[in-house]
Amino acid sequence: MNVRRTFDTALIAIVAVLLVLGLVMVQSSSGPVAADRFGDAWHYVERQGAAMFVGVAGCVVLALMPHQYIRKFAWVAYAIVAVLLVAVFFFRPVNGAHRWLGMGGINFQPSEFAKIVVVLCMADFLDKRAGQLHDWKILLKAVLIPAPLMLLVLAEPDFGTTCIIGGMAFLTLYLAGLRKQFLYGLGVTGLVAAIPALTLASYRMDRVNAVLDPWSDYHGIGYQIIQSMIAYHSGGFLGRGLGESQAKHLFLPEPWTDFISSVLAEELGLIGILALVALYAALVWRGVRIARNAQNLYGVLLATALIGTIGLQAFFNLGVAMGIVPPKGLVLPFISYGASAIMGHLFCIGLLLNVSANGAPVPRTPPIYRATATAEGF
Repeated sequence: MNVRRTFDTALIAIVAVLLVLGLVMVQSSSGPVAADRFGDAWHYVERQGAAMFVGVAGCVVLALMPHQYIRKFAWVAYAIVAVLLVAVFFFRPVNGAHRWLGMGGINFQPSEFAKIVVVLCMADFLDKRAGQLHDWKILLKAVLIPAPLMLLVLAEPDFGTTCIIGGMAFLTLYLAGLRKQFLYGLGVTGLVAAIPALTLASYRMDRVNAVLDPWSDYHGIGYQIIQSMIAYHSGGFLGRGLGESQAKHLFLPEPWTDFISSVLAEELGLIGILALVALYAALVWRGVRIARNAQNLYGVLLATALIGTIGLQAFFNLGVAMGIVPPKGLVLPFISYGASAIMGHLFCIGLLLNVSANGAPVPRTPPIYRATATAEGF
């Protein structure tokens, strides 16, 4: 059988639009501060562009690389990321968190790549043991794949990324056909484990309270949420105009990172935010379509979890900016400033394109699928 070797051009076009929009918004949101700090309004744009160049190069390599090579080196990459996640604790903390490796003015965040290697290794492990998840020993080994990296990321601390890694691991188990009683058990276990993680760190509970009532601490934890909501409101339907945001003038701290959508909403209005949400919806739709066309379970798991990672992170970031989700420190994929994030998300796209290049010409599975649901016994 001839295998289709064409890439998903719609996915490429959507990502290209998001990248261009991201550069525009990074310049707009960071320009005044960059000009004051560095004497160069394009400082952050230039750094973002350099990271984007590396990310695109990696995207192309991963898109063209044979599946067997990706699967072979996935576990090596897992070991490297694990070492880097340990190494961050030997570097100076930034804002109280050990998330970055600082080298010569360049900060590298290993947790952005932890999400990718967990998905790669979970997909490889579960594909090789398709239909065997009724065996609790196999299930235990599968659960032990994300657990070490999740613990290291949580210790940084980075609760948001920990949740995304855990959520995508759970999704791969679901799609691989894990029995419902095991799914319920893992879900309850995850919720029980999350309770002390939330309650034992007072600042996390403060963030929850900030969403419920940001005005109760409007000079503290609620400040960014309030300023973000003001920016959203100020934008109105059509926005104040590109470059005309007031929130970026020291009202929102570093708005080119976590709260870049607030600047976008103020400058481009409701129309701009709806267009952004539509782009992410289209991106997720293409990712799901690639997963449905995949030739094997490995491709199904890989594509679904990767697009789920991007989609979930976009949801959390926009939710924080809109005041409906507690602050998590997650950037907006392809839009926010951040070298590690932009490279990691472009690597995800490269892997998605790899799966699409080896897919079937038409979807082979129903809209809602569990690749080995026969493991349920019905």
